[in-house]
Amino acid sequence: MDVDAFVAASDAYPIPTSPDGAPIHFSYGTAGFRTIGDVLASTVFRCGAVAAIRSSVTGRATGMVVTASHNPERDNGVKLVDCDGGMLPVAWERHAEEIANAPTHDALRAAIELAQTPAEAHLPQHGHPPAHAPTPPPPHVFLARDTRPTGPALAAAAKAGATAIGAQVTDCGLMTTPQLHYVVYASYRNLPCDESDYFARLARGFGNMVQGVAGGTTHDAASTIVVDCANGVGAAKLAPLRTALGADCVLTLDPRNYKYGRPESLNNEVGADFVQKEKTCPMHGGFDGVGADARCVSVDGDADRLVYFRKTTGESNESSNDSVELFDGDKIAALMATRVADLLKRCAPNAFEPPLRVGVVQTAYANGASTAYVRDTLGLEVACTATGVKFLHPEAEKFDVGVYFEANGHGTAVFSDQTLSHLDDAIARASSDEGDGEESDQCAALKEMKAMTEAINPAVGDALSGILVVEAILLAKGWGLDEWGDMYADLPSKQ
Repeated sequence: MDVDAFVAASDAYPIPTSPDGAPIHFSYGTAGFRTIGDVLASTVFRCGAVAAIRSSVTGRATGMVVTASHNPERDNGVKLVDCDGGMLPVAWERHAEEIANAPTHDALRAAIELAQTPAEAHLPQHGHPPAHAPTPPPPHVFLARDTRPTGPALAAAAKAGATAIGAQVTDCGLMTTPQLHYVVYASYRNLPCDESDYFARLARGFGNMVQGVAGGTTHDAASTIVVDCANGVGAAKLAPLRTALGADCVLTLDPRNYKYGRPESLNNEVGADFVQKEKTCPMHGGFDGVGADARCVSVDGDADRLVYFRKTTGESNESSNDSVELFDGDKIAALMATRVADLLKRCAPNAFEPPLRVGVVQTAYANGASTAYVRDTLGLEVACTATGVKFLHPEAEKFDVGVYFEANGHGTAVFSDQTLSHLDDAIARASSDEGDGEESDQCAALKEMKAMTEAINPAVGDALSGILVVEAILLAKGWGLDEWGDMYADLPSKQ
């Protein structure tokens, strides 16, 4: 790695100062650096080096996403993606901050040297640290951005930083945060990892999940979902997802708030964060004309969070917007856990030996009714962690099947590598036992669970993936929002 070249190049990206002349200090938050986009050039330039160093010490590609998620359009930020597609290890956040804030050339060199120290560099976050090749390849960084006006310039700064220190950069352009996480995940596992592969995987998983449902994939069983895209990058990616699903798909996606790039539109009184916190419909996108029986879903600006909702009244409230019944991350986690439990019962008694250990991971913000439902009704384990995916995902990986969601709608389900292998073996055994006869219920359940592992983004929470999984489960169970809501009644709460 060419540290001297990087340090010299950093002069073109000086640390900004506050009005009193003091350098602005940047802190690595729940999911990266985030603030007003106009002052982030030096930070993303230096994060290019952080991603490259992490790639160098692990021998695997890493990633960067220039985004501020659900923040207003004037903000921006950078999320760093570890070599397995997960979040940057917590132990590395200190390195990112030291490199981002180093005030002098010498301090910058010292921060980089510390990050390269073996005792520091190889601290794993997850249970499957990367394998180190005898001759590691050159550092490789995947880069993406969302639709914010400051995105192109900041992405260029990130690329300049990674390139200056000696990394190869693959610029993926406009992508959702979950897409970039999946690209790194797929690279780690030597899977196809471009955008078409990502959408093909999701569409294949959804199609196989609903394959045995009455009506199959015909329009006779069509279900229309109204999707609030928050005028973000998810709007740009909904079209290729619909193409991948095919014209005869059982699911119809009706996008709203999809004019990404329009000034002052991103996350402005729309999006998952607004709907979840305010418990009202998006203020824009024609939701005043949506009926109370419509199934609606809202994603956030970088499409890694989703919440479902429907109107609860036909009359406008004081803010000229309809109040909603919210199906938040707790309800989504409970639905996914319910389906996994259903399928495992149908797989019994001999598909998995020993039985799979299934758990749901929550934070202290989870509604207590959801916890009681998972623990007492489903009979599954419940774990609680600090807020942030960087804490929930590693905890979920301790289970054979771990489902995690924050109440804000950010989450996924994690199937361990061993579980995936056992699942393939169980399908093979069940299929061979049938011969040329009709498929058994056990085999159908195993295949649906396998399909779920493809429809779900295994690397991180993914709003587009989440929509497909939720809809497939509702269709398979023959449920609407009434039945989903009746799983449990939320305890009163206020945020």
